[in-house]
Amino acid sequence: MALTIGTPDKDDGDPGMSTAIFAQLDEVLSAELKSAVAEAKPGAELALEAARDGWRNLALAVATGVIDHIVEEMEISGVTVAGTVIVPVAGDTDAAAPSSHTHTVSITPEVAVALTQHNDGKGRVR
Repeated sequence: MALTIGTPDKDDGDPGMSTAIFAQLDEVLSAELKSAVAEAKPGAELALEAARDGWRNLALAVATGVIDHIVEEMEISGVTVAGTVIVPVAGDTDAAAPSSHTHTVSITPEVAVALTQHNDGKGRVR
């Protein structure tokens, strides 16, 4: 899964981190305002929507800080890739002194390789 921040737009359906943070803020912080709306107090519905707009912006700010920090500061270490490389070589040699004839060459060597990732500090993660 890619790290995405999201947007404060309530209608875009973006599944970024700010959307997940907002969902938790809304669940925890809106209970009292929901009960006020249920009791049909004037302006309670507008107050709840205004609060939710603020929570969306707060969620965006938190997600932006978290993801920007992770992307810029994450270090990856201990990654090793190993396998076998097969390198077919075929063809004719050129003529060379002391005699001017060619040779046909056809070999397929297998070479075992292991590559280890070394982090040189801070990196970019996607």
